[in-house]
Amino acid sequence: MKKLYFILLLAIISFNCQKELSAPESLLPTITTSSTSSITNTTALSGGNITNDGGAAITARGVCWASTPNPLVTGNHTTNGTGTGEFVSNITGLTANTTYYVRAYATNSDGTAYGADSVFTTTSPTLVTPTVLTSAITAITATTATAGGNVTADGSTPVTARGVCWSTTANPQVTGSHTTDGSGPGIFTSAITGLTLGTTYHVRAYATNMIGTVYGGDSVFTTTTTAGLATVTTASVGSITALTASSGGTVSADGGSPVTVRGICWATSANPVATGNHTTDGSGLGVFAGYMSGLTAGTTYHVRAYATNSVGTAYGGDSVFTTTSVGTPDVYVAGYESSGTGDFAKLWKNGVPTNLTGGTNEAEARSVFVSGTDVYVAGYEKNGTPDVAKLWKNGVVTNIAVGACSGANASGVFVSGSDVYISGSVDDCTNDIPTVWKNGIATSLSGASFAAAANSVFVSGTDFYVSGQTNTGAGSFAKIWKNGVAINLTNGVFGADAFSVYVSGTDVYVAGYEYNGSKYVAKLWKNGVATSLTNGTNDAMGYSVFVSGTDVYVGGSESNGTVNVAKIWKNGVASSLTNGTNEAAVISVFVFGTDVYAAGGEFNGTKFVAKIWKNGAVTSLTNGLNDAGAYSIFVK
Repeated sequence: MKKLYFILLLAIISFNCQKELSAPESLLPTITTSSTSSITNTTALSGGNITNDGGAAITARGVCWASTPNPLVTGNHTTNGTGTGEFVSNITGLTANTTYYVRAYATNSDGTAYGADSVFTTTSPTLVTPTVLTSAITAITATTATAGGNVTADGSTPVTARGVCWSTTANPQVTGSHTTDGSGPGIFTSAITGLTLGTTYHVRAYATNMIGTVYGGDSVFTTTTTAGLATVTTASVGSITALTASSGGTVSADGGSPVTVRGICWATSANPVATGNHTTDGSGLGVFAGYMSGLTAGTTYHVRAYATNSVGTAYGGDSVFTTTSVGTPDVYVAGYESSGTGDFAKLWKNGVPTNLTGGTNEAEARSVFVSGTDVYVAGYEKNGTPDVAKLWKNGVVTNIAVGACSGANASGVFVSGSDVYISGSVDDCTNDIPTVWKNGIATSLSGASFAAAANSVFVSGTDFYVSGQTNTGAGSFAKIWKNGVAINLTNGVFGADAFSVYVSGTDVYVAGYEYNGSKYVAKLWKNGVATSLTNGTNDAMGYSVFVSGTDVYVGGSESNGTVNVAKIWKNGVASSLTNGTNEAAVISVFVFGTDVYAAGGEFNGTKFVAKIWKNGAVTSLTNGLNDAGAYSIFVK
């Protein structure tokens, strides 16, 4: 018996020694989805309840949703803590009037478990008409008044039009006389014109959204019974030559009697009157241009705008200018001016414009060079789809390249003897290929795998230089090509470009910019060695370089924190050509004797105006009614 007990004991010990101890196996959690509530057009409330963690800690929980059944946590979802138990989830960013599927989820080390789908539909947004108030009527004259309003609420859908409407009867409608003064909420001012003197009017502000048009209160006023002189201002004088100049004016109010004639008058003494030298430039209100001819070279003149109604003649301020002296050089400027439907590629000679294109298509004149009596202009014109690189010689056009896809453009021209060099680019439907043409024969400058550009060309002896950039995908190289061989000016980490190249003796100067990681820094390279023209606090660009003797001039722009200011750096020292109120830039600089010329543009509040500066004194090439720009200047 004792022997049998011993044998049994050994068997039990052997069995227990063979058995391996192991941790219990974890499972997915058990979770249910809460019902959806508090449904709006963009939000809803849901949640869930985790009743079993599956043997492992719950590390994430929440709800996920989609517009299709069985949404996953890899899509839209919330994260609402950890552990078991009930939780609440706020669903946001939904689309109005849309059906969604939502289900709760819980994640442990074994994976993610989901509750059942809950289906709900967001509500439609509540749309109403805007709310608008009519402002008080002020500045009442015989024919004009100032009104306006305040859109205090848009009704949950954008206000697409606002203004005032008026009539001689109560509660005027927008289907009658009205103004259009922008869109959206807020205060606006409206100019009411074309009224009759001594007449009572009703005016209401209005605001329109997709629901309809609403009106503010009806305000009543009466125009004055006595007419006065018109109100007129004199435009700045531009396009000054030895014998001609341009000016103009703006008639902003007729004084209660129609303006029958307007124009400019000039004399060599202050405050000229319309009984002397004058132009006749239409009638009525608005902006007009006037052109003076038959002037005397090297003479100081006074010019005033005038406007005449039945009461008499009113004058703008007296503006003084001096015609150029005989023998002064000719100033050529290449650029563009919008036609309203397209662009005119333009050439100005001493401020007098010549249209190189018909204004139907987008077009620009980008560079001008004068050799002897011949004037060469390089640029492009869109022919419907692609851009066509063009050269105008004395106004006669030659197509340099058409290219494929977006086409081709010509950015620079330089004439050396009988050879004409043009820089530009050609699209091969993959990249823009920087190109130089010599007498119409193209040479590709880069086989870069990304887009590139050739911006300018300069010829010195038997060598030709082209400035530009090649894109690296992440950044770009500012570079030059000497006789087609590329030289990198930057490391390609950040964006950079070389806009202009100038060769003086054995020295090669290049103007451009390089991004420093937060701002664009205007740069000048001499023989590949960079000098920063700005400190990197504000964005800046160097667009053009010109060398005169030992002086190096760079034209460009630098931001003042709000707008770009037109600048010229002489030997690294900056001079501002604009006051920093409006956007402006110098695109081209040229030195003739002791005179420094610059070409570019300045925004006038509504349009960009093509401008030139001579020793800092500005001349407008365009009247500011259409966008325009000056890209290249040549003095000879």
